[in-house]
Amino acid sequence: MVGNRKVAALCTSRIYDMQVYEYIITLCDRLREQGFSIWIYSINEDLYWVEDHIPSEAEIFSYIDYEKADIVILMDEKIKNHTIAGRIIQKAKKYQKPVVVVDGEYEGCSSVRFDFAAGFESVMRHVMENHVIKKPHYMGGFKGNVFSEERKQIFRKVIEEHGIAFDEERMCSYGDYWAIPARKATEEILAGGDIPDAIICANDFMAINACDVLKKHGLRVPEDVIVTGFDGYDEAFLNHPGMTTVNCELKELADMTAHAVEQCMGGAASEAYRVVPKLMTNESCGCPRCTYGGSASINTFNDRFYRYQDDVRLTHDCVNKMIMSGTLAEAVRNMDNKYTDHMCCVVKAECFRQERNFFTEEPWESAYHLIYDPDYSDGERLVFNKNQVIPDLQKRMESGYPLIFQGLDYMDRPMGYVCYFYDNYDIMDYAKTATLTEMVNQGLGGYINMRYQQYLMSRMKELYKVDALTGLYNRLAFREAYEKLLADPEQVGRPMLVVMADLDYLKTINDSRGHIAGDQAIKAVAEALRDACPRDTLCVRYGGDEILAFIPGGCNVQMIMEGVANGLEQRSRELGFTITASCGCSHTTIDRAVNLQEIVDQADRKMYEVKKSEKTKHKAGGE
Repeated sequence: MVGNRKVAALCTSRIYDMQVYEYIITLCDRLREQGFSIWIYSINEDLYWVEDHIPSEAEIFSYIDYEKADIVILMDEKIKNHTIAGRIIQKAKKYQKPVVVVDGEYEGCSSVRFDFAAGFESVMRHVMENHVIKKPHYMGGFKGNVFSEERKQIFRKVIEEHGIAFDEERMCSYGDYWAIPARKATEEILAGGDIPDAIICANDFMAINACDVLKKHGLRVPEDVIVTGFDGYDEAFLNHPGMTTVNCELKELADMTAHAVEQCMGGAASEAYRVVPKLMTNESCGCPRCTYGGSASINTFNDRFYRYQDDVRLTHDCVNKMIMSGTLAEAVRNMDNKYTDHMCCVVKAECFRQERNFFTEEPWESAYHLIYDPDYSDGERLVFNKNQVIPDLQKRMESGYPLIFQGLDYMDRPMGYVCYFYDNYDIMDYAKTATLTEMVNQGLGGYINMRYQQYLMSRMKELYKVDALTGLYNRLAFREAYEKLLADPEQVGRPMLVVMADLDYLKTINDSRGHIAGDQAIKAVAEALRDACPRDTLCVRYGGDEILAFIPGGCNVQMIMEGVANGLEQRSRELGFTITASCGCSHTTIDRAVNLQEIVDQADRKMYEVKKSEKTKHKAGGE
């Protein structure tokens, strides 16, 4: 409950589908009378009962707030996934919230569904008794599907009651509830030569396509072959001939759902509630044409089609701009358009960890950010407690219209959610949610991916510049940095000190302690010289064990030498063997006329003079 309003969490898919849309309108109006607000958690694709891989879009159901929700309504046949349904029901039971399942049955839940068996039997009996069929054929959906097999058994029962023997191999085919498989099945029926006088289909889409194939082969419907459908989709009434079907009236289902909710909230145990679909006879069986819903639907389809094309162009432009944005604030501003005034986006903070690839690395728990809200974000992300659900929750519930939640995902990785808060039931707005959600998915996901690619490129560039052993510039990168120094007008004319440090006795260290120790010694010299120099020094590994420092503005030479010596003394104690270096210096002025190689050679000669002097002292001391 939020404020004085109870909350019903409705789990469904494709809210722009006309049947789901009509169901939502009726349910919302009925539940409003009971003091409810509806929060719709919706996906934009059917999951088709595939259980082994669940698309990340379905994570939207994990955002159901069971502490605020008073009841859960689960449209099982729309989601089409038992794993998801099971998770929702289990979580609701944990919070002791009742669940009403629409078009499905689960233990401990109230069930509201169409009596499809009774509806299909009404079609069968009408065809057999009113049109006297002698050679019927059944086209089912998926083989083994519970609804398809149930309708096959009803087909068998009715024809046997009318004295026709059931022959499954000859009388049954499967069109997978969709166009191409149905057309293929119809072609196979015709190719068999024994043409039936009626094809009874398990849904409207198969019936429409079977009818079309028959006509292409010169067969008349219904004169030569009767065809019937099931489900009562608008397309069945727009088809020529009009399709005999049943009207699964979603408004009646919504009324029954509201009744089930009222009973559950009153403490009733899980009950089964049934709505019998209404037989709608039409031309495809030889009855007069039924124009139910036809003309209004055509206008709606046309309007949605042309507006959809405009929406695609607009959102495509937004996506491109978002992906190419330099900052998140810019990306969010590019997301803003005339359709986003009634939506907000809540995104996982981990999406914006630029140094990690959000889409391929293991996810981790993180905070959430509100990145877009027409009243708040202004292109800046705000830390957001998702227990608030959306900003100004109570205020946005006052209209009484549903809140619509959809998941954000990219490359099959969930990113967060978007919420739509319309103040009407406009089907165009509901249809736009899928387009807008996909716009955010592609734009934000592309932006995050692009930023990571840019981060990788910058890291590669840094690695390309740096010597792997010492962490200093390599020669090529030093040249680039040196050229920038010479191009800086504020530096030209200033003095510059060049220091060359060369590791002593590298061969002895390699021979006595191994090359790993030799590398440790080289690295120690590089770090000691770098740490002894000012921060703006250009340090480069110039050769195998030769380290150069270019110090703009000059520096106290003695201080640098002492710093190098002290650093090497400390590192020697840490490594357990003595490390020393000989250093030579040269002085010059920052100017393009200065020959770089000459000043390096000069520092090199000075360094060798020091090294030779130290060796002479060492020999003298040894003697």
